[in-house]
Amino acid sequence: MDFWTDINDILKSSEINLETAFVRLIISFILGASIGIERQIRHREAGLRTFALICLGSTLAMLLSIWIPQTYPNFLNGDPGRIAAQVLTGIGFLGAGAIIQSHGSIYGLTTAASIWVVAVIGLAAGAGMFLPAVLVTLLTIAVLVTLEYFERVIMISGTNKMLVINCKTATPNIEKINDAIKSFKIHIITSSYEYDYEKNFTVLTYKVNVKFKSTYSGLFARLREIETISQINILT
Repeated sequence: MDFWTDINDILKSSEINLETAFVRLIISFILGASIGIERQIRHREAGLRTFALICLGSTLAMLLSIWIPQTYPNFLNGDPGRIAAQVLTGIGFLGAGAIIQSHGSIYGLTTAASIWVVAVIGLAAGAGMFLPAVLVTLLTIAVLVTLEYFERVIMISGTNKMLVINCKTATPNIEKINDAIKSFKIHIITSSYEYDYEKNFTVLTYKVNVKFKSTYSGLFARLREIETISQINILT
């Protein structure tokens, strides 16, 4: 009983000492790693180690913000709260690094948002707000796991891909190609055309939204009927 009483006192304590710092860092590690495991399983850019480190770093920043005025009550040259406040600004650089832009399509936004959320969870854990930190962790995992299923099965929103078509002519029938794509209920979001009149060659680049139940084989077969098309690529 004494052990659990001591743990309860440490959890409720607003004073930053060795015991409270240790417990809050351990809780922070568990919460950050929980989200990191989900990202690791999906082989995302940031995984278990990244999320655990971000959460630990945010928690330590919050602990410092509380410890400095507690230890130096006469500290007047600056605002110690800025240490924790700047965590959210600095974490934006990591989030930007997780975002990948390729041929007009953007990947990694969910991972970037998760990085920002886990930093806030770390700050909450460092401030002793354990229940909100645990709740947000559970909600974040629920969003990452269950809402993707909701999007795919219920909303059937599809996924964005890049469709690149090479034509062995500088004057392809763009309207015919567009009609072929749309006939498979593939929505064209953006399109760009690169004409090379000297080499008599054209590259058509489409950003398309493809339903999950759509098949590429039918689309490829339809496009191959157009004689001027020499190559088709779908970039995921």
